[in-house]
Amino acid sequence: MTRFRLRKKEVFIKARSKEYEKRIVDYLYLNEDTQELNSSQQEFIGKLKLSLKKSLDRRIFITALLKLKGEVSGDMVGVINQLYKELGLDKQAMSKLHSKRWHIVAIGIRDLRRFKVFDAQNEVAKCINHSKMEVRRQAYLYFINLFGFKGLDFLDDLTSTISIWDQIGILDALQGVKLEGVPKAQKWLRSKNDYVILLALELVKVYNLRETQKELLHLIQHRNKEIRLKTIRVLSYLYIAEAKQELIDAYENLNVKEQIAVFELLENIGAREEKPFVLKHISSKVFEIKVLALKILKQIDTPKFVGLKNEIDVLANLKVFNYLENNP
Repeated sequence: MTRFRLRKKEVFIKARSKEYEKRIVDYLYLNEDTQELNSSQQEFIGKLKLSLKKSLDRRIFITALLKLKGEVSGDMVGVINQLYKELGLDKQAMSKLHSKRWHIVAIGIRDLRRFKVFDAQNEVAKCINHSKMEVRRQAYLYFINLFGFKGLDFLDDLTSTISIWDQIGILDALQGVKLEGVPKAQKWLRSKNDYVILLALELVKVYNLRETQKELLHLIQHRNKEIRLKTIRVLSYLYIAEAKQELIDAYENLNVKEQIAVFELLENIGAREEKPFVLKHISSKVFEIKVLALKILKQIDTPKFVGLKNEIDVLANLKVFNYLENNP
């Protein structure tokens, strides 16, 4: 009996989908030569509304709309978005944002995003700190897809977490945004939300935002070790030479991962002026630091590097020395 009902429902959905697809195509042709609704179009919309009173019919219709939206381009996309609004489906999607069921809220935001409902931004903004990650994710995507870099302003009020996957999703969504108006990330690097800072550091790296130098140098002293480490790596990536002395001054207060990152920065940027600091660490107990210090010394003072070969007791690892001597 259950299988029969499911089969019957499947047949109904398939038939209804074809019906709706045909009706949408008819509407698109009615709209071909005009930007405003004429009496025929208004009558067409009135009949469609009557057929969408049941939630299943609305779901089938929206699926059909999305399918055709993926097959058309140019002005036709705008016509489909407008039809969605003329049928009042945007209002129904907005009403879902007040549901007590989180998945209904997520679906509502998703549909508002897909059909470019710009005037829902104030309601969607109330969901950026929702308890469910899936709802927050849809809110992030809504703002980015509809407003581009300007949409990142939701970070100003974000108090919740941003997962690694959400970071990837946000950066991926931004790839389709025109580079005009690249975000000013300084305010997010000063955020009280560590997750916002970590995302901002990714933005700084991806968009080469060197104007954030002051904020980056300040983050070297941040309480969060993940932020400190990521900051050092971003400073290295951006070749910010002013970071060298700041990092040397803070070196003893950094953990081992951060200290290794400091030497990676010195290797990347150049450390001729930092030779005394480099020499101080060629006998470090941390293997990675010892190797990096020797590599840097070889770059900035080859004679000194070669001369140290006889001081095996200081270097404590002749194999490492020989490897560095024979490799660029």
